[in-house]
Amino acid sequence: MKTISRHQVERLFPRDVYERGLKYYHEKRVHGISYNAQKQEWFAEVHGSESYYVDIGLNELQNGTIKAYCECPAFDTYRTCKHLVAVLLKIADQHENHDDHHLTASFIDSILSIPQTTGAETVIEKMPMKVEYFLYLDRKKISLQLKTGIDHCYVIHHIRDFLQHVLAEEKYPFTKKFTFHPNEHYFLQQDIELFKELYAYIQTGDLFTDKSYVISNAYDRRNLLIPPLNFSRLLEKLSERNTVVLCEEEQFSEIHIIHDELPFSFSVIEKNNRPFIKIENVKHAKVYLDYQCVFQQGTFYFLSEKQLEIAKQIRRTGIRDLQLPLESEMVNTFFSEALPILSHVTDVEIDQKIQQNIVEYPLKAELYLDQKDDNLVGKLLYRYGNYSLNPFSQRNTDKIIVRDVEKEQKIMRIIEQSDFHYNGKELYFKMTEDEVLYDFLYKKLPLLEEYVDLFLTDSIQKMIFTEIPTFHTNVSVDESTNLLEVGFDMTGVDETEIASILQAVVEKKRYYRLDSGKILSLQTNEYERIRNLLKDLRVSQSEIKTNKLTLPAYRGLQFDEWEDEKTTYHASFKRLIDRLKRPEKQIYPLPSELRTTLRKYQETGYQWLKSLSVYQLGGILADDMGLGKTVQTIAYLLSERSDKPHLVVVPASVVYNWRNECRKFAPSLKVQILVGLREERELLMEEGKFADVWITTYGIVRQDIDLYKEISFQSLILDEAQHIKNYFTKTSKAIREIQADKKFALSGTPIENSLDELWAIFQVVLPDFLPTLKQFRKMDREKISSLTRPFILRRLKEDVLTELPEKIESVHISELTKEQKELYLGYLQQLRSETSHSIANNRFQHERMKILAGLTRLRQICCHPSLFIENYEGRSGKLDELIELVQTFIANGKRMLIFSQFTSMHEIIRKELDQLAIEYFYLHGQTPANERVQMSEAFNRGEKDVFLISLRAGGTGLNLTGADTVILYDLWWNPAVEDQATSRAHRFGQKNVVQVIRFITDGTIEEKIYELQQKKRELIDQVIQPGETMLSSLSEEDIKELLNI
Repeated sequence: MKTISRHQVERLFPRDVYERGLKYYHEKRVHGISYNAQKQEWFAEVHGSESYYVDIGLNELQNGTIKAYCECPAFDTYRTCKHLVAVLLKIADQHENHDDHHLTASFIDSILSIPQTTGAETVIEKMPMKVEYFLYLDRKKISLQLKTGIDHCYVIHHIRDFLQHVLAEEKYPFTKKFTFHPNEHYFLQQDIELFKELYAYIQTGDLFTDKSYVISNAYDRRNLLIPPLNFSRLLEKLSERNTVVLCEEEQFSEIHIIHDELPFSFSVIEKNNRPFIKIENVKHAKVYLDYQCVFQQGTFYFLSEKQLEIAKQIRRTGIRDLQLPLESEMVNTFFSEALPILSHVTDVEIDQKIQQNIVEYPLKAELYLDQKDDNLVGKLLYRYGNYSLNPFSQRNTDKIIVRDVEKEQKIMRIIEQSDFHYNGKELYFKMTEDEVLYDFLYKKLPLLEEYVDLFLTDSIQKMIFTEIPTFHTNVSVDESTNLLEVGFDMTGVDETEIASILQAVVEKKRYYRLDSGKILSLQTNEYERIRNLLKDLRVSQSEIKTNKLTLPAYRGLQFDEWEDEKTTYHASFKRLIDRLKRPEKQIYPLPSELRTTLRKYQETGYQWLKSLSVYQLGGILADDMGLGKTVQTIAYLLSERSDKPHLVVVPASVVYNWRNECRKFAPSLKVQILVGLREERELLMEEGKFADVWITTYGIVRQDIDLYKEISFQSLILDEAQHIKNYFTKTSKAIREIQADKKFALSGTPIENSLDELWAIFQVVLPDFLPTLKQFRKMDREKISSLTRPFILRRLKEDVLTELPEKIESVHISELTKEQKELYLGYLQQLRSETSHSIANNRFQHERMKILAGLTRLRQICCHPSLFIENYEGRSGKLDELIELVQTFIANGKRMLIFSQFTSMHEIIRKELDQLAIEYFYLHGQTPANERVQMSEAFNRGEKDVFLISLRAGGTGLNLTGADTVILYDLWWNPAVEDQATSRAHRFGQKNVVQVIRFITDGTIEEKIYELQQKKRELIDQVIQPGETMLSSLSEEDIKELLNI
């Protein structure tokens, strides 16, 4: 085992890194340190603001180097960090003798870790540096030059070098006689701030261009080109320093700054009976468009965008004072369009004589519409006071009319978009296309009405509905067929046209033209309401033949949710809703041949099954495990006997359970079990023609679907229906091919991983009830819950079995042995590294199975390393504690179920129990169904005290109320599977308090799995009320959380 001394650690790192690491070491931030003899590496975790994993190899220490890795960003950047120092000091601490030498070293380290303070210092008085700034205004660009010194200011010939040295507090030579020394000279803080900003300009230039903002030729290195960005801010700072502005031949020693104001003056004057635009104060102005400013006689004018546009036009005409004549054809344009814009950005003075000729009234527009043959024609007028203007012809007046150009342009845009043409006299467009006419009447006309007064002739008004016809809906149930009937009526519309209107609504058409010629808009809230209803009912256009629709009864629930005052609900419909939503209020007599007394909640379940059956509907009986789903179903099967058999499909492990339960509770039912070889099954089917109930397995249905799909069954019962939760499996596909009048699913966990599973089950029990899977995934959970609630009945033990004994759940924490810990940390580090690499390279999905296999390895090490490591001779901390606990429980008269998902783990446990002469039952996936029943019954009679069960094989179909203790040796990803396991003991018939113990190994992935389980359990169930639990499959974020990545 390689070791290291403190002094070697100190020599390996820079002083500041060593001191920070030393501080972490003294604060005891290093945890879980261990040595992997196989890899000859040390492993540890360092806790700071975050936890980082560190591994270190010391094989190359004699060469002055170490092999090290840390997850922190500092190591990734600099290949060294304080976490490495802290771990190395911990390693040294574990292997140095605690003698005087060690104590001395510790004492010195402690002193070194104390922040040092200085005593009295020798104060040297520094001399201030003067700085002069020179701002050069070129034709388009602005640059800066600097001078600095003590008494005499020197021109800075290389601005970049100067700024770099000063900001780095390094000396900088100006001449042979004078050099800037930071220990002897200093710049004022205002100048330092300016230097920083100027140097930032240089760095930005380097970043975005091949050249910096420093002008590139050798002579002009003294000039810094000022970028337009933030020039205003820089100028504010320069105005407070010793700055000279040089513009052409002039110099200005003071800087003035004005915002949002033009330096020019504008007026409109009369000269020789003609108006002129007069622009003054233009001389000496320089316009810098990039810098958004104008410079004039020492003042910078920073302009708005509109002001800048005016300055741009003035620069284009030449920088001089102007008097621009306004020709007669320009007068209206200037006063109506240009003057309002100019007045918004600057003051404009208007001559009094011109002011008297200006007329300004609000615009009142009028549009007259009529029909001529196949054309819709229009006349548009603009009225300003008593002046009437045709927008399509020029008219000279003795007055200057200030026109509302913005409003006129809006009106004209709508006219142009309406496909109007102008023939020299009037506007017109062809009415031969309904689409164009609808668009104008219902889209463009309302827009025009905002800006013009409309005058419509009778022929135009007859095309438009002044009041929107409304739908009235009648909902009833034809009790002879149990089908839903939905009728539609419309005010003011003939009944024969309603089907065509509904078809147009489904097609999402914008309008419908009635036989009378009127155009009906289908883009109102009224028709959107009907469109949404038909969409929810999934009615296609081809299904609409008349004004009445015939639908499956289950669609009635959508009407019950559809609160609408225009809908009439008949008594037959109300009876349907009452039966579906309030099964406990129904009175269907229990069959007299039933040989048991149902509990109150079981009677409700029976009534619910019967209520759905009446309307030939199906559903999911999702009662909690142990509440008697089987006996409720048997009561239902007994009540519905006919010449067609019921088909019950179950897991292979409970075939005989179902037969026995039928014999026990309904001995009058003729039951036929269909198992065995193919030839035997065919013979049994022939023999069972007159049986009431056929019982078979999912696997057999999949194999014999060619036989089953040819038979019509009265009811299809699917026990443990999670077997068809994957829609795309062969089993699920085969089940969907079975023909039955009613179909029911039984499952305490209809959703284990995702809502897709619920959708898959509904494709069997109520085909076409839910939308496509793609649409279903877009539905919110509240909507799904509302839609499916009448077809899912779920009760929890704690709600209905008040006499059921308490279930006490606890966590038993075990520890890894030394050998286990070394293996665990080695595999953990490898998996972390590989997973981080996968995520960083966006390969998580490609390598998902490999990562999950790695997680399984970690879990197996926690159980017992020999699960996958051959010839492992060490012990397992968890196993040792399990055996000790089993002996204690047996001594105290406890009887227990021990679950594990690893069959090889059970083999290891069996060896331990055999050595201790402890008798047990053992049930796994290969145990025949009849043996399962025999073992269960024997255990419940009191034989043997231990029952070893595979978690997946024994999670369903077993009644083991003879146990009062359930031990979950290892955790499963999905808590629903564990709940099924614990319900083998905690169910109806249990007389004792049931203790559930979860074994979790300290400081391992098992703790993370348990946390993940609890997080998933805490999700508020929004679909299956009230207690379904759901765990989505492990995501990338889940993996990162499990591995602390």
